[in-house]
Amino acid sequence: MNVSPARISERQMQAIWYDAALRPRQLTTNRGSAITVISPGEWNLGAGPDFKNAVLEVGAAHRRVEGDVELHLCPADWDFHGHGADPNYRNVVAHVTWEPGRVPKSLPEQSLSIWLGRFVTSETLDALSRIDLRAYPYARLPSGVCLCESSIGHDPKAARRVLRMAGQHRLRMKARRLAGRIGAAAGNRSQVYYEEIMTALGYRKNAVQFRHVAERVPIADLPQENASARAALLVAGSFEEWDRSSCRPNNSPERRLESAADVFTTTATMDLADESDFSARTCRRMIKTMCGEHCMGKGKAAAVLANVIAPFALAEGRLQTVPEWLPPEDISMPIRLMAFRLFGSEHDASIYSGNGLLLQGLIQIQRDYCIKNHPECEECPLPTKVAGPVMKGKVRLGVAGGEDDT
Repeated sequence: MNVSPARISERQMQAIWYDAALRPRQLTTNRGSAITVISPGEWNLGAGPDFKNAVLEVGAAHRRVEGDVELHLCPADWDFHGHGADPNYRNVVAHVTWEPGRVPKSLPEQSLSIWLGRFVTSETLDALSRIDLRAYPYARLPSGVCLCESSIGHDPKAARRVLRMAGQHRLRMKARRLAGRIGAAAGNRSQVYYEEIMTALGYRKNAVQFRHVAERVPIADLPQENASARAALLVAGSFEEWDRSSCRPNNSPERRLESAADVFTTTATMDLADESDFSARTCRRMIKTMCGEHCMGKGKAAAVLANVIAPFALAEGRLQTVPEWLPPEDISMPIRLMAFRLFGSEHDASIYSGNGLLLQGLIQIQRDYCIKNHPECEECPLPTKVAGPVMKGKVRLGVAGGEDDT
């Protein structure tokens, strides 16, 4: 049965916007300015706008617009869903709707309004009715030439070599930053280590807030009794403005603070600051130590090991070289999607999924190359660095010093 305009779903709209084979070539804003979709953005499977980091060109002057895109069946859904008061939607640069209607006053000032439905043909709707929507976003990628896929996407050994070099660079960069912090701490290395672990436990959205809590309740003042430690961290956390987007009750900032108290009062995680053996067996033991009685998951413990404990050992010279293998952390949606674009939709994820160092390499490449150059992959310098020399293991990735976060 063909999809009719009256029965289209937001998921189908997302497929139309994302897939160049479905998206109308001629688009305009509601005010008549021509729109060229350079990149539809990254399909967001979490909370917030439907697509992140889209790139559009507007009007005859090809004014470049970069930001997020939100899709709705009708314009009024913007206010109905409460997006106007949600800070996660402040960077929306295009509000795309299936039906026409009055533009919501609470849209961000820079946001373009696009009535998509009027440009979609019956042929597109017929094609849409035959598509398996479960293929999005991983099995179907937006159009654009990805030179990395042709260079290393079909060569697992070359792919691992590139990821290993990027991962090594990432850990050395973290070690340099930590060495500076340790040197400035006037001998209080334990506080530096504690703050770094707290930052990691805050995840990306609340990393800064968790660091502030660690500064308010130094490790030297953290009560050794579990209930008292929980109370101390919760009181310190009450002064913070938390990012609660896509936050389940069991994973709230308060619950994470309680878990952090459990880590520092019921496990020997602080003792791992003196570790010098990073063999596979010892790494697994460290993961078990941090997890304790379910204080944190194995994936998060692996992230702490890669982002804090190993770089800390490198910074202090207890670890001379970056380990060839680290326990794998959980793979986030942006990293998974980036891997599909880097290596192709048919690639074997086991290339990197079992090695935390290679996952660190994926993260570094995404932040130093893909975010900066996407969607102009043809202008990205990475493929020229890996196309030939990497096959012989002689390439040195000149990865730019990007942001160092967990």
